[in-house]
Amino acid sequence: MQKRSRFNELRARCIFLAQGATVLVPGAVNAAAADLADHPQLPFDVVQVTATREPEPIDDVPASINVVSGDELRSRGANDLRTALSVLSGVEGTPGGDNGPAGSVPALWGLREADAFLLVVDGVPWGGAFNPATASVDLTGVERIEVLRGAAPVMFGATSFVGVIHVIHYAPGQAPARIGLTGGTHASYGASLSTNLPSLASSAGTYQHSLITNIEKQGYAERGTQFRRYHTLYRGTGDVGFAQLHVDGDVSILRQAPSGNLLLRDGTTLHDELPIDANYNPARAKLDQERYQLSLGLEGMSALGNWSSKLAFTRTLDDILRGFLRGTAFSEPPDGGVGDGLQADGYSQKRGITDIYLDVHVTKDLYADLNLTYGVDYLHGLGSQHAINFGYCVDPSGQEWICDGAHHADEIVRSDDKRDFGGLYSQVDWKLTQALDLLAGLRLNRTRETASGQAIDNTGSAPVLAFDGRDERTKTRLSGAVGASWRAWVQGSSVLTLYGDYRNSYKPLAVDFGPEAEVQVLKPETANSYELGVKVQALDGRVAVDASVFRMDFSNGLTFADEGGGDFRPVNGGKTRFKGFEIESRYALIEGLQLTAHYAYHDTRFVQFTLDDGTDVSGNRIEMSPRQLAGWGLLYTAPEGFTAAAVANYVASRELDKLNSVAAGGYTTLDASLGYRFGRYRLQLNGYDLTDQRDPVAESELQQGVTVTRTAGYYRLPGRSLSLALEIVAK
Repeated sequence: MQKRSRFNELRARCIFLAQGATVLVPGAVNAAAADLADHPQLPFDVVQVTATREPEPIDDVPASINVVSGDELRSRGANDLRTALSVLSGVEGTPGGDNGPAGSVPALWGLREADAFLLVVDGVPWGGAFNPATASVDLTGVERIEVLRGAAPVMFGATSFVGVIHVIHYAPGQAPARIGLTGGTHASYGASLSTNLPSLASSAGTYQHSLITNIEKQGYAERGTQFRRYHTLYRGTGDVGFAQLHVDGDVSILRQAPSGNLLLRDGTTLHDELPIDANYNPARAKLDQERYQLSLGLEGMSALGNWSSKLAFTRTLDDILRGFLRGTAFSEPPDGGVGDGLQADGYSQKRGITDIYLDVHVTKDLYADLNLTYGVDYLHGLGSQHAINFGYCVDPSGQEWICDGAHHADEIVRSDDKRDFGGLYSQVDWKLTQALDLLAGLRLNRTRETASGQAIDNTGSAPVLAFDGRDERTKTRLSGAVGASWRAWVQGSSVLTLYGDYRNSYKPLAVDFGPEAEVQVLKPETANSYELGVKVQALDGRVAVDASVFRMDFSNGLTFADEGGGDFRPVNGGKTRFKGFEIESRYALIEGLQLTAHYAYHDTRFVQFTLDDGTDVSGNRIEMSPRQLAGWGLLYTAPEGFTAAAVANYVASRELDKLNSVAAGGYTTLDASLGYRFGRYRLQLNGYDLTDQRDPVAESELQQGVTVTRTAGYYRLPGRSLSLALEIVAK
């Protein structure tokens, strides 16, 4: 039976591989894969689905891909994207950000932007046509995480430039029955349940389903910063005669008290004199979110091939009250104030976003060694926001105080944005020889975006309409990718595979739905990327290495131009370049004990860019992009008795601004866990950021002054925390 007609069998094997092995890098071992038909001499393949939509051994895919198993995440006590991705080369899973303490701003290939990567959960773009919804990601019940570096211009279209992070939960009816209880520092606690529900029998077949639910509260050292998450995921699947039905229902209720002590930069001055754990948000600040998603899927077999379809509907509601210090901070005493007597700017906002995702594709073996996947997908996003901007006063300790004009509705704004991304795509996987595999794809994209906004100036004696505008843009464009992997050397279970790829992609500029009304739909940004790498397995699969070099050139990006009278407006024309080298390795020292190490060198620069005050920064390093990243991990697991893990990561210095006038030094974080397993019980002590680093790690897109050269705010690492977890596994 040929590889592509064995979808269900390979999918089950993929799940078994990720459950049965601790997977840290590509090529991690599991002897259960010994009977993979296309690799009779390679018993240690791990299967992925992100790059090809079909189960495919990582060794065959011409790209850098990682698979991190859920068992390994739990053994390390990983509870967010930062800790989950901390063993991967060149990947920064920075916690926090404008989306609140529950969110994150991951960086891949040296690019840290909220919309530069694609977040996928169980096959659905998480965040739709706008920005990845990292704050609502819950790692409870995760079976594995797949990370694809670089763009995905064929299967996912105009949604990703630097990578795809795919979070995959246990399949319906296959979730291990677990109860988890946690308690930790800063009044943190949590309870979770993962269980399979009783199967339902019908004339068509058996319906299997499972339930994953989690309640947690996470506190932080910074005063008043915390989040509470209530999350439930229902997954079901059953035979409906002509096809297999899949049903996912996801409900996430998130209540956040946002971080309010960003490291403030005013020009070249860093206000590090402010108390590190103060919170300068207005009283009763909140980032509350409700997110509801229903996903339906059908898959089956026909004369055309194996077909699969998925339809997902998501509704997200946000209720926001927050604020930011002005760049002048506390240069004047509170009784005198600064300027108009207000030292911070805040806003209240209601926001609603509707996402619809549809994908239908067919996979067919044209010949024994030639496989074709073709399909169509559509991504719709409609968002609107209404906000009130105001000023308020706080003292250096973070206490809000009453002053004239505080919380007055200075500006009333609204904006709407509608995005439609559609595409026809096809991809061929051609095994030219037993050792050489070619993967190539092409996609016809059509994107359409319309935006409108209105602002009312309410600072005078009477309200004044300050802005009322609308803009739209439609774009039809091809994108694609081609790559090859060559198994250059095989001796027993030792393998050396060379791979390379070229990817051409494009993506509309980000929409953050901030509290402003100005709208301008610029042309999409385009990128060409090139990657060469080598994957090595040796010593009976105990050693695995993945090393790659890459280059990515952006064109048509955001920059600023003088449209007359010194009035600089955002325009297309910016160019940036990302290039570097990444290597990661794993060594199974003895049974149950693994050592990982990784290093990345990133050179990221503006090729052509002008700031909004006319300053040319072409040639400068891109801000918040460290030149070097390195780390190591040690993981010991055993079916009974003690378990332990330690992961250390070093982040080198990075520029904080586009002028490269202010830099932050390097830092090292350490996460560790110590556990004990006895029968059905596991008790584990987890420590996060044990070095207690509070360095700036992500820039706020919301805290900006009149010009980007003047004011900026940077989110810090959250600081040291501890938790004690008890897990009970059903027999």
